[in-house]
Amino acid sequence: MKSKWIYVILVTLFAVFFLNSCLPLSTSSKEVSIVIDRSGINRNATLVLAQDGLNGEWKELTGTDGKYKFTVNDPDGVYSIVAVDKSGNSSDIELFHSTLAERKAVNIEFQATPETDFAQLTINLPATYEASQVTTFFRQYVPGIIKQSSVTVQIPKSKSDLVVFIGTKQDSSQKVYIKRDFEIKNAETLNIEEKDLKTLESLTTSDIYYFWIINNTHTLPVVFNKKIPNMATNDRYLAVYGDLLAGKLWFKVTKDVPVSLSNKIKDFTPPTTTIISDKKTDSNGLPEITFIPYESTISDYKTRLYTFSIYKFGSPSKHTVNITPGYLTKVGNKYKFPNITLSQWKDEYKPARDYTIQNLMVFLSPNQIEEFSAFKLGTEYLAFGIQ
Repeated sequence: MKSKWIYVILVTLFAVFFLNSCLPLSTSSKEVSIVIDRSGINRNATLVLAQDGLNGEWKELTGTDGKYKFTVNDPDGVYSIVAVDKSGNSSDIELFHSTLAERKAVNIEFQATPETDFAQLTINLPATYEASQVTTFFRQYVPGIIKQSSVTVQIPKSKSDLVVFIGTKQDSSQKVYIKRDFEIKNAETLNIEEKDLKTLESLTTSDIYYFWIINNTHTLPVVFNKKIPNMATNDRYLAVYGDLLAGKLWFKVTKDVPVSLSNKIKDFTPPTTTIISDKKTDSNGLPEITFIPYESTISDYKTRLYTFSIYKFGSPSKHTVNITPGYLTKVGNKYKFPNITLSQWKDEYKPARDYTIQNLMVFLSPNQIEEFSAFKLGTEYLAFGIQ
């Protein structure tokens, strides 16, 4: 049960936050880089808006291939970004509120459209594996179970390292195929021969799990505690320690395994009370949320980010809010959902008056957001949820 819980939290974190591994950092001290990432496909969002400072006018940004730039002139480096991706009758809306000192590179994960963003890959296997489970990773998790020697999957039209697992994680003879810098733009066929397959070796572990990070491919939850064969320069492990009862997860990006876990992480206890002291709507019917900033109790681990969802069942819009401590200080710890009056900002993009707050999480780290969210080698961070 413990490992199953870890998988659920990991998948959630990767989906909503930790997908910045290919995000280019801005070279300008005042420039924010924004990238729309659809499982490796960079395509513009429905709408991207930005605000310079706390009271500046909201402006629509123009992107090219899912990439946007925004210059912040506020003396304190305060800025906000809102991105909307409309699909059918519903919209995903991401909000980022930060200062330049805390974050200048923002990766926004939206859904890809299979009809336009994906290509068909047919994988032919040796006949001896015709009854095996086959799972393919290519910038996203694409499972497939076959009963014959060929399997067809849809993968993003992108370039990355392709990973194919044959057999389940309980199978001691589980094999893997890795094709580096695999690029697909149209339907293709890949023939895998027995000589191309590597048998996975187990890692000796205690209560820490090791997952692969191969280029931009995160191979979970099919494989864990297995060595990466023929490690390349960009290959690394994500060491994860999870405490189900305490509701915390610790991460470290490393090439060397196993890693040791300090007592300060083992002994850390998340707060038992919420860090939100008040929740209401303002005169415009928009959320107004008062925080009690979390003060980290771990030496050299600083509070780096708060994330939460503003939600109502049946609402056409889903809002995910990311706030840095620096921004929260500038607004006096009272977060007010932006009152955007641009014509491009439709009423359907606004949150419901009778909203609820879900998935409130706090991230602590000795590293900056851009370092640990890009899985930079050597970084570590701690995440915990508050109900």
